[in-house]
Amino acid sequence: MKYVINGLKVAGFIGLALACNVIPMILLRQQGNMSLGFKWLSGGLYIVFLILSMRLVWRYYQKIEHQNRSRQKIGWRDLGISLLFWLAARVIAVVGSLTNHIVTGQTTSANDATLASMTSLFDRGFLLYTILYLLAIAFVAPFMEELAYRALPAELFFEGKLKVLTGLVTSILFGLPHASNLTEFIMYSLMGAVLYLAYQRRGNIKDAILLHVLHNLPTALYFLWLAFQ
Repeated sequence: MKYVINGLKVAGFIGLALACNVIPMILLRQQGNMSLGFKWLSGGLYIVFLILSMRLVWRYYQKIEHQNRSRQKIGWRDLGISLLFWLAARVIAVVGSLTNHIVTGQTTSANDATLASMTSLFDRGFLLYTILYLLAIAFVAPFMEELAYRALPAELFFEGKLKVLTGLVTSILFGLPHASNLTEFIMYSLMGAVLYLAYQRRGNIKDAILLHVLHNLPTALYFLWLAFQ
């Protein structure tokens, strides 16, 4: 029964992470049907929702964390190691994308294509929605996803033990919602494994969040550049 309850908790937090990521996309798509006042109201409500959601998931994680390693600080050495993990993740992304192109003919993954498609809505759109979307990509998604897909399952199901099995399960869990075919699933699961290794190095989820930010930030900056073209 304990594992069923914990499974429901993880599913709930994953749903919360997905909501944080999807809401800005919905707002961008529907902005043409909204009054200016409603745009400001909905943008403000989303910001409040984000703050409450991130606060909730972080406090809950600190409550159940077995070794309290999330209180460790990130130093320059940790940043350097994160950059090495970032290079490994980039190699996986490039090789995975090339393989996906050979197998399916798609030049990019379905996940990346969906993210990129939103940039067409930036032109003459509501600037706050654009900013919120870019912040979601660069910072909100890394924070929420690393906790929901990695840290919380690791603590609730494995209690910091069975590290190989934990890495396998959380990497698969990360790959499933990001992929639309087997090639993409393998690619994203391998990227999830790199993120898990970053987390497991010190047992500090901040390291995985930092790595995830480093991975997503270039895309967000590129989209920001497109927004002002």
